[in-house]
Amino acid sequence: MYLKVADELKDRLSNFKKEGIVVLDLDDGAGKYSKMGVCSLDTSFRLLVLSQDQDRSDYTLDIDSDVGEIPIKEYSKIYLDDQMSLEYDDRLALIKLKSPSGVIDGNVPIVDLRK
Repeated sequence: MYLKVADELKDRLSNFKKEGIVVLDLDDGAGKYSKMGVCSLDTSFRLLVLSQDQDRSDYTLDIDSDVGEIPIKEYSKIYLDDQMSLEYDDRLALIKLKSPSGVIDGNVPIVDLRK
């Protein structure tokens, strides 16, 4: 799997990665950082920024990207494709997770959870 990161996002994500870890989180109600209820019908991803010492045990698979490896929950790969992109829509100030199949998530927030 490969995640192409839009130029508008590369510096921001690279800076977070210098100080911590950036994970692509499926917000599915499972795991330490998930807040969404399990009855949600939407596929919801978030970019979480964690410090080096925060628990990352839910994120057991790495995907390669323009800014280095990004951990994910292994089972979340069923929602992902081999080739994906994070695009920035400056008109709406949104990050979109896309693949050749279409939009996976039209609003991927960056959530800084560092202690």
